[in-house]
Amino acid sequence: MRTCPECQLEFLDPQPDDAVLAAIYTGGYFLGDQSTQAAHRRYNMKRATGRLYVDMLLPSLPENSALLEIGCGHGEVLLEARSRGLRVSGIEISADAAAIANRRLGALAVSTGTIETVPLEKQQFQAVLAADVVEHVRDPQRWLLRIHELLTPGGTLLLITPSLDSWTRRLLRGCWMEYKVEHLYYFNAKSIALLMQRSGFHEIRVSTSRKVLTFDYIARHFDRFRVPLFSPLIALLRRVLPSRLAHRHLLIPAGGLVAIARKPGLPSR
Repeated sequence: MRTCPECQLEFLDPQPDDAVLAAIYTGGYFLGDQSTQAAHRRYNMKRATGRLYVDMLLPSLPENSALLEIGCGHGEVLLEARSRGLRVSGIEISADAAAIANRRLGALAVSTGTIETVPLEKQQFQAVLAADVVEHVRDPQRWLLRIHELLTPGGTLLLITPSLDSWTRRLLRGCWMEYKVEHLYYFNAKSIALLMQRSGFHEIRVSTSRKVLTFDYIARHFDRFRVPLFSPLIALLRRVLPSRLAHRHLLIPAGGLVAIARKPGLPSR
């Protein structure tokens, strides 16, 4: 791990090769078992978080705006956005997840790939959302410049990513659960704002992100991404917690940041 002395950005050096990453991004990448009940619970939880994201975007968007979600998973956020009047499209690196999203949407709205590989016309989206994606990409500035191209003048970008400023990072330090092989970059408020500014965005606002989670989901996360002391403690608590409490929705400032910015609009005449 290396750290930028200017902005405290942390990054893996060297980065894992493509074969290592491809082995990670499979159908099993998403947490949770495959039962119908578990899938329904996960859907409701993810869609509740989607409502938070859509609530942040809507005030800045004209009616019937086009939204692109990068890394859309199983499509929960897109479904929420569509129900609120947005025209939705998605990109997802996992073919299995993209198929589920399209089935749920009842349309071929989600393409498999990345914004570098999926052909998209410039200036066709009023909003782009990317939750827990920028930390995965090889070249974050090149990636943001491509998003800048896809947005219409005055368009809005919403990013969510794990935060080096978060209470979980300060508490767990080197054992932070977000330190993963597939996370290539780690941002704080300063480094993400600087990156967005250098990529042509303005009106940048950074704040603590919140997600709707359940204790069951948190326990599954700590089971996959082991943290000394914390993982066994959380597993013990999950075993004794009644199911109705383990699956209750909790609004949590888990460990991320949300950055919202705009592409400069057309010059006034």
